[in-house]
Amino acid sequence: MEAGAYFHEDPGRMTSHPHEHAVRESRGTGWASFAGVYLMLAGALNLLWGIVALSKKDYFVESGLVWSSLGTWAWITIIAGIVQVITGLLIATRRMGGMILGIIVAMSGMLINFVSIGAYPIWSCIGLVCNALVLWAVTVHSDELFG
Repeated sequence: MEAGAYFHEDPGRMTSHPHEHAVRESRGTGWASFAGVYLMLAGALNLLWGIVALSKKDYFVESGLVWSSLGTWAWITIIAGIVQVITGLLIATRRMGGMILGIIVAMSGMLINFVSIGAYPIWSCIGLVCNALVLWAVTVHSDELFG
């Protein structure tokens, strides 16, 4: 018996609706997943940055900050990180509010990382890149996300 011959011999066992078994694009794939995951990554990095800045101040150069103290920036970064993680989840589920909030949060995250670049340059540069990629994915590919 050749491959597939079973169904040729018994038409009663054939699928009446082949499109039901076709592979469909799942809801959280593509640019929405990319933007959501990268925003959650940026949020996790900011959370970690803030926690380390509060607990191990000797890892940072406090004189490199533009204004205020390292403790203030640590709390600002922790709050921003929590908002970024939540917004990343909204983007990954393709919520329109998440996309709009994602633009604002990614721009705010870039600003926070840019202002605190003097305290820990490598960490801030990684955060800048993550937020810039999110901003690019959400703005350039928004028609694909909701099209």
